[in-house]
Amino acid sequence: MNVVFDFGNVLVEWNPVRLIVEHYPGRDQLSRTPAELALAMIEHQDWQDFDRGLLDSDELAARTAARLDLDRIALQAFIDRIPHVLPVLHDSVAAVVALTGATGDAGTARNAQQHRVLYLSNMPVAFAGVLENRCPWIARFEGGIFSGREQLSKPDAAIYEALERRYALDPSATLFLDDSAANVAAARARGWQAELIDCPERVAAALAAHGVLAG
Repeated sequence: MNVVFDFGNVLVEWNPVRLIVEHYPGRDQLSRTPAELALAMIEHQDWQDFDRGLLDSDELAARTAARLDLDRIALQAFIDRIPHVLPVLHDSVAAVVALTGATGDAGTARNAQQHRVLYLSNMPVAFAGVLENRCPWIARFEGGIFSGREQLSKPDAAIYEALERRYALDPSATLFLDDSAANVAAARARGWQAELIDCPERVAAALAAHGVLAG
C-alpha cells in the first residue's frame, strides 16, 4: 500500500484563529474578530497563490495588509512566525515512524517493506523549508510534494497526477489522509482510497481500517 499524508491537521495542527489570537494578544489594532480575520486572510486568492508558490511572503503581506487595513510589518511577522510554531500532532507522527521502521524489529521491518509512505500537502515554499528543519521525522518519508515547490495545489487533479507520475503510484493501491473533503473527493476521483481526517485520532483509525497498521 502507498500511504500518502497531508500535513495540515493530519501531521501538524493548522488553526489560523489560534495563531492570530497568539500573535495579536491585545487585538486592539484589529477591526475584525480573529475568526473573521482568519476567513478573510486564508480563504482569499492571495493566500492560495502563496500556497501555490506564486507569491512570496513579502508580497502576500503587502497585498493582505492593504486589502484588510492591517499593519504590514506586524502581518509580515505573523506570516513568518507560522511555520515555527505549528504544533506537531505526535500520535500521527508516531504512525509515520511505525510505518517507516522505527525499532528495527521483524514486524516493523516487514511493515516498512509493505508500505511506501509519502506526503502531499498545500504548503508555501518558506513554510516547507522551516518544517523540514524543525521536524527530522519528515526525512522518514520516501518523498512527496509540497504545493509551493510544484506550483500546483489540491484539489486540482494535476497535483495528484504529479505525485502518481513521480513515484509510479498505482492509484488503487494508494491511501490518502487529508482534512479537506474537497481534497479527499479529488483523490477518490483519481481512483485513490482516501479518508477524511476530521480529528487527529482519525489517523490511527483510518490506517487500522485499511489494514495498514494494527488498531
